[in-house]
Amino acid sequence: MAKVIIVGAGPAGIMAALSASKNNEVILIERNNEIGKKLKLTGGGRCNITNNRDIEEFFEKIVTNKKFLYSALYTFSNISLLDYFSSKGLEYKVEYDQKVFTKSDKADEVIEIFKRDLMKNDVKIYYNTKINDLIVEENTVKGVVTDEGKEIFADKVIITTGGKSYPTTGSDGSMFDILKRHGHMINTLYPALIPLVIKEGFIKNLQGIAMKEVIISTMIKKKKIERQGDMIFTHFGISGPGVLKFSSYINKILKDREVEIKIDFLPEISRDELSNIIRGNKSILNNLKQYLPQNFIKEILNILTLNEVRVSELRKEDELKLIQYIKEMNLTVEDTITIKGAMVTSGGVSVKEINSSTMESKIIKNLFFAGEVIDIDAETGGYNLQMAFSTGYLAGMQE
Repeated sequence: MAKVIIVGAGPAGIMAALSASKNNEVILIERNNEIGKKLKLTGGGRCNITNNRDIEEFFEKIVTNKKFLYSALYTFSNISLLDYFSSKGLEYKVEYDQKVFTKSDKADEVIEIFKRDLMKNDVKIYYNTKINDLIVEENTVKGVVTDEGKEIFADKVIITTGGKSYPTTGSDGSMFDILKRHGHMINTLYPALIPLVIKEGFIKNLQGIAMKEVIISTMIKKKKIERQGDMIFTHFGISGPGVLKFSSYINKILKDREVEIKIDFLPEISRDELSNIIRGNKSILNNLKQYLPQNFIKEILNILTLNEVRVSELRKEDELKLIQYIKEMNLTVEDTITIKGAMVTSGGVSVKEINSSTMESKIIKNLFFAGEVIDIDAETGGYNLQMAFSTGYLAGMQE
């Protein structure tokens, strides 16, 4: 029986261990004192397991290297994953935007299922163990070296150590340095699914105001990037699901320059309809407050010095400025918050050096990769977790 070492007990590592344990002796190495630490944070702690969309539609939601993921996602799809959880007694529910959560809203249920299954499959778990190096001879991996200098030998090693976001969960990026030493190309790491820092000072006055289903857009190389979702104003800029989705399309550009964006706060209402709403009664504020948060309207009227103006006194040019702020607010994104605050890391091991049908390294024989350590990322909504489970399963099943 072959021996397989898996480094990192996040979603990709756990699924790789379960997949590999069918025909192999498996050792799962985790630097924390528990498995699935980052898994507990997904979906705001509720565990957004996957997305219920047809697997073909997943590819529209993948931001980086979607073609690389065809084999993995079709080998172990979202349906395969949900069938697995159902067979273990997990009840789940499908919410807005086809996001799948545990019925109880507790990530611990998922962790407990994994723990029981790993134990049932005789997977040995080494907790509180960090890997400092790989043992590589003649371009073939032979095992790993722990931070205490202990050598553990194996026939196959699967790296599932994640990216560089949420370093407190163990994904501090240190594995990338080890892989570089052994000849692997590591593409630049960027924060993905991350709040945006806005240049305009008036944003601070909108702090805490939440907006529903806005459309955020920009032009990148003559191509329009547009994403819709909820957002919230913060002391530094903007956040929320819609912003996080959008951030993954501009994160690389922000390294070199600022990005001008536009926000439509009422995408379902045309400019002409909005004009009629504004001029409905005596008070502009009263006319708009059934469509937008009152504090938001007050601040916009204040910026435009229209807070004391009655509808009958409203000049056409001021009305157009007001409509502009609501339908096409121009903001300047100057940065993201640090990668430590990103939900996902973009960048990592180059997919050019990984066989997409097996997840095996093209540089080092018997070395495999799965999950966020690879240069793949997707929008928010359960897609990144599914990619981790799928690549983990595929890497684990290889003989």
